Amino acid sequence: MQNLTSYNDEQLFLLLQGGNEEAFNTLFERYRKRLFLEAFTRLQNEEEANDIVQEVFMWLWKKRSTLDIGNCLKPYLVRVVRNKVVDHIRKTTTARNHQQQYHWIADTHTTKIPMENKELGQQLSDAINSITPASRLAFEQLYLQDKSLREIAVDMDINVQSVKNHIHRALKMLRKNLKHSLS
Repeated sequence: MQNLTSYNDEQLFLLLQGGNEEAFNTLFERYRKRLFLEAFTRLQNEEEANDIVQEVFMWLWKKRSTLDIGNCLKPYLVRVVRNKVVDHIRKTTTARNHQQQYHWIADTHTTKIPMENKELGQQLSDAINSITPASRLAFEQLYLQDKSLREIAVDMDINVQSVKNHIHRALKMLRKNLKHSLS
């Protein structure tokens, strides 16, 4: 084994392209700390930073024969580390978002048994029936039949403000009657 520490980057890279493992090891020792600091500064995690550096050097070994870096090896490797860090952050953020969405859906998805659904349906029906007939009619046309306030006003032969008042009263009664059921 020869000592290649006195070789410059260009000479080491030429040897590396020829498959010289000693040149690879010399480059690894020369730049691993610098590349680790680059990754760690952005990730703030030693294990992830070390993994990124290992990935970059494995990539360098695999692509050694097709790369054309010249005498810009250090800036090139720093750029590769930065790109790997960005990819890593993007992947972990996406995975974290998917995981948060899954937990949110799992937490909010109710798995009511049919008896509970029937009971809630009955309570809703009772609450709607407790509303005065005019307010109930306005409420049902707005929320169940998807009619506009103007259409309801024409159907009921009243003005739009009166329809709004009926809807307001209906919602107030529903909130009052269902408050204990939904809490």
